[in-house]
Amino acid sequence: MLVVASLLVGASPAAAASATGVNFTLPAVTKTSYSISGIVRANATSAAVAGVSVSATSTSGSGSFTSGSTTTSASGYYSISHLLPGSYTLRFDPPRATNLQHGYRNATGPMYFSVTTPVSVAITTASRTGINVRLPSGYKISGKVTRSNGTTAIPNVYVDGAGTTASDSTTTDSAGNYTLMGLSPGSYEVVFGHDPASDNQTGCWYTAVAAKFSASCASHTNVVISSANVTGISPKIWSALKITGYVKTQAAVPVPIVGAWVYAYGNSSESAFTDATGKYTITGLNPGSYKIEVDGSSGMRVLDGYYNVTAPYHWTKLTASASSVVISTPVTTIATIRPSTGYFIKGKITNTSGTALDFVVVETVGGSGTADENPVAFTDASGNYTIGPVPPGGTYKIQANPLFSSDPSLLAGWYLNSPPNNFTAASSSALAILVNADKTGINMRLPKGASISGIVKITGGSACNDCSVLAVTLTGSEVAFTSTSSSGAYKLQGLPAGSYKVEAWGNSAVIDATHVRIVANGFYKSGAAPNFSATIAGATAIAVSP
Repeated sequence: MLVVASLLVGASPAAAASATGVNFTLPAVTKTSYSISGIVRANATSAAVAGVSVSATSTSGSGSFTSGSTTTSASGYYSISHLLPGSYTLRFDPPRATNLQHGYRNATGPMYFSVTTPVSVAITTASRTGINVRLPSGYKISGKVTRSNGTTAIPNVYVDGAGTTASDSTTTDSAGNYTLMGLSPGSYEVVFGHDPASDNQTGCWYTAVAAKFSASCASHTNVVISSANVTGISPKIWSALKITGYVKTQAAVPVPIVGAWVYAYGNSSESAFTDATGKYTITGLNPGSYKIEVDGSSGMRVLDGYYNVTAPYHWTKLTASASSVVISTPVTTIATIRPSTGYFIKGKITNTSGTALDFVVVETVGGSGTADENPVAFTDASGNYTIGPVPPGGTYKIQANPLFSSDPSLLAGWYLNSPPNNFTAASSSALAILVNADKTGINMRLPKGASISGIVKITGGSACNDCSVLAVTLTGSEVAFTSTSSSGAYKLQGLPAGSYKVEAWGNSAVIDATHVRIVANGFYKSGAAPNFSATIAGATAIAVSP
């Protein structure tokens, strides 16, 4: 759900309509950068390993050019460039097919490898070469996944082994076989997923039962690798369970509701749509407790809500009132759910000249209940919007925000029954609409907001191209955002009356093979060039009023 917050700040009596010439320069410094390079080999064969992902992460600094990554070439060579001086941890992740272990560059030869204990590589005044590593062979966990009879294979089951030192995942083949590869010594939780075609339960390897399987991974047995591959991790998995029922209207003669989305969430989560008879069947479930949610498709008057075993029509709007459905048999049928119907709120959003605005975010704020709090809609190309359905008896205020529209220079605000604009910038002044029928003609005409504009440069006079610029309140809350043009120009639009500070940050960049430019972020400060403050406390407040 998209929530559009009120953008009001305190107005200044001396505010100008808009502010121009808010120009400032971000500090930028050119620094020499370095590289770390080496060769990755397989320890058992000394063969070069291609396709290894190598990443360098600074342990002594943060920001631009304190990390990098690359992939080894056919000769096993890697080079991570444009790193600033500091200490770096090197991580090596080989392709799965190599069955090599994943880990870090260590100081202990001849492998210079550790699964868990990296030793930093330091850059001071020169690039580091010969930072080689040898990756040891990995271990495997393998087995076969079958149904509860122990003979019928289940293909396409996702298998994941997550351990204290490594992890891997795969799917079972047509014979139900799988192999997890590239593992290090350690302890692994082996999880088996759901294949919709096979409709098996999900769960974990668990040796305390004959099936070696638990549908709840709260009970599981870790697979321990010490110095050899582990085979025979072969669970017998039961078929998944189902919940079925109908969704119909509350009419005296109930009518099937077609295309409603019914969702079961609990020990596992699955969903289904109702068919022409209003019937749904949710498959792929594990034994356990579930809550059932019903949502209407777009354009339906069906209110979002939940199954309740004792409520009238077995339906409630409140999440807290949803009943738990406990399932343990192959198919569980619950009573027909008959949701309430709701009403729509419709209107049109234009500017004060009557020009339609597309992609304006329109939101209802208020009402009661938890299934569809504060529904949201976007205006179409003609400026029209439809929100709902919302439940009868609710009271709502309507908010519109043109941030994504064809004219983001307009103010965000609220519906007020006061022609010709029906607009207020203050939520406290908005009209509260009681919805007991469809509400149409909830139209708003959005007026122009104020703006702040200027040019952002970096040290040396270059334009800060594609830099980010924010208008923030005096306490630092973001109100408007934009990016600079190729000349460094920016314009922050749609500002309510108030006082703002302007923040910007630039993109640090590669200059050449051995030099980088670091651009600092900061705020506009009126005065002598470069009109810059590193802190919001030192920034100049700019008062504007539409």
